[in-house]
Amino acid sequence: MTLRDDRRPAATDPKGGGLDAADVDSAGFDSAEFDTYESELVQTGFRAFATRVNRYLARPRWWLEVLILGALYAVYSLVRNSVGDVADQAYRNANDILRFEDAWHMALERPLNELVHTTGWLANIVALQYATLHFWVTPAVLIWLMFRRKQHYRKVSGVLIVTTGLALIGFYSMPTAPPRLLADEGFVDVMAQTASWGWWPASGAPGSDAISNQFAAMPSLHCAWATWCGVVLFCFAKWNWVRILGLLYPLTTYFVVMGSGNHFILDVVAGVGLLAIAALIIYAPALLRWWRHRSAATPTRSGVPLG
Repeated sequence: MTLRDDRRPAATDPKGGGLDAADVDSAGFDSAEFDTYESELVQTGFRAFATRVNRYLARPRWWLEVLILGALYAVYSLVRNSVGDVADQAYRNANDILRFEDAWHMALERPLNELVHTTGWLANIVALQYATLHFWVTPAVLIWLMFRRKQHYRKVSGVLIVTTGLALIGFYSMPTAPPRLLADEGFVDVMAQTASWGWWPASGAPGSDAISNQFAAMPSLHCAWATWCGVVLFCFAKWNWVRILGLLYPLTTYFVVMGSGNHFILDVVAGVGLLAIAALIIYAPALLRWWRHRSAATPTRSGVPLG
């Protein structure tokens, strides 16, 4: 139904209040028509409000980003570390993953862990990379992106946020012990081995046992974040040497998480897969618009059918 433009101003309550049924009838409005009119006003006001909020958030502001990311990390840590007593299930899942990998001859973490823990200097480098870069590189890339590539920040950072949210589903639905806790399978906890350097507690966890969930191996968020950093640097950095480092960072991270005994190769694959799904979610509207524009721009071919 199309609303008439010749509605009379007398329909407005002069005292500023709402209209009752008698006012509607005296103003010449149909009751159903008036309900539709009110509904359209509400929807228009909501759309205008949503547009203003969207425009405001589209421009990154450092203080707002700190608040948003801080709140998200707090929620992430709370959820990640409050899964309850799932040790038995976590060990069962870890053994199931390892049996699957062994059956398909893809347990790459076995030879990598053997290489790292038997090579002292390599074990120290692996421990240093695992204990530091994960906590430095991701915030650094976010800050660089916000100040130097503002036009890309909102969507690109959105991929990281959605990836983290999806990973929480994995931690809850499939608690998984890391290979380093499967001592009967021959794995060695490299982080505990290098704990004399002062980076790690004896448990081999990235922090105290009180704040770290030991059974959040599947998927590897460590590798997902590293891959995000590498793709961002490769796509948006100006200097070639930075782009090359961007590509090397996730590759070395894959080696480190498996060599240190912190992740199975399937954890790595799952983490990278979640990142791809998150990117598809964030960029799906833009891809759909591109596809529609491409289809509209493609000329329709005419002619005599073949055959």
